[in-house]
Amino acid sequence: MIIFDDMRTDHIYIHYPFCVKKCPYCDFYSVEEKDPDIRKKYIGYIHKEIDIYEKYFSDEIKTVYFGGGTPSLTEPDEIRDLLGRFRTGGDAEVTLEVNPAAADFGKLKAFIEAGVTRFSVGSQSFINAELRTLGRIHGAKDIYAVYEAARKAGCGNINLDLITGIPGSTPAGALYSASELCRLGPEHVSVYILTYYEGTPYTSLLSSGSLKKLDDDVEIELFSLSAGVLAQHGYHRYEISNFSKPGLESRHNLNTWDFGNYIGLGSSAHSFLEKYRLENPDSIKEYFAKVDSGKTGIIPENLIDEIGLKNEFLILGLRKTGGLDVNAYKDRFGSEISADFSGKINTCLNSEVLKLNKDKLVLNEMKFDIFNSIVSDLIL
Repeated sequence: MIIFDDMRTDHIYIHYPFCVKKCPYCDFYSVEEKDPDIRKKYIGYIHKEIDIYEKYFSDEIKTVYFGGGTPSLTEPDEIRDLLGRFRTGGDAEVTLEVNPAAADFGKLKAFIEAGVTRFSVGSQSFINAELRTLGRIHGAKDIYAVYEAARKAGCGNINLDLITGIPGSTPAGALYSASELCRLGPEHVSVYILTYYEGTPYTSLLSSGSLKKLDDDVEIELFSLSAGVLAQHGYHRYEISNFSKPGLESRHNLNTWDFGNYIGLGSSAHSFLEKYRLENPDSIKEYFAKVDSGKTGIIPENLIDEIGLKNEFLILGLRKTGGLDVNAYKDRFGSEISADFSGKINTCLNSEVLKLNKDKLVLNEMKFDIFNSIVSDLIL
């Protein structure tokens, strides 16, 4: 086992895998486990994992993110006890994902009293037919209700999710959902084009012809329409899929895109520490076994080689509309990014796919639609 006394993080992710019903498009690890004893045991194992990793926690944790699954199915006292394990500062960003059908005013208020400062609501669409296509357990009315309840409970920082490109979607529908979202006025918005992940029920439905994917250009059009509405209402696009009001970007996600350290706790959770990429099993049983073994996962097999690190730095940094900090790259690797990437950077600068704004390497925002193909050509 390798232990670095100076390897610390002030960003924590906690995965809660339990759901009322698993959505057919979802690629995140989750299970429809209703046994309260299993859920309670799982929380206990998060505490055990905290014991293992606490040597890597900074003296002041800046962000904690409860993702899932459906973390709003937890009990507020469980959240309070977990947060009590970290030394969080007074302005820590503590996010909890919320399913609109799995929380009410009393529970949301109790979450805030437990230390949550930010809710991320899986709204996805304001059109009931689209929500049914996605297999969601909530309806549009539940979004309005949970949003109002969160505000009433005292939450001043809310993210709402939107999915575009849902089969059957229309430009009018995209405009409607984005407009309804803006009418509510959350501080932050995440917008994603529906992705068909291998191994999900959606891929089987596509193969059988029960589901028809929209054309790529239509998906891009619907995303662009949604982004346009958000821009008109003062939301700044600071990352490919994320928009916020000024100063209210997700600090937890920004740390990831800035290539910062973070520790992930729970089944399927990932961690990144300096040059080690760690991953927990996507099985509750196997996760329990790993925690019982006492292994942190920081072993030579988890070491990322320097080329891999440079590629990750490039990919994550270019996702931000503000771009990649070339000085931070040089500080980390001791070399110039333009030299490391064999002239590819200069070629993209000459073709205006990339531009250099002072010390930031920025991807032309008009090229975000083909981000994956661009970075595929750039990486080593």
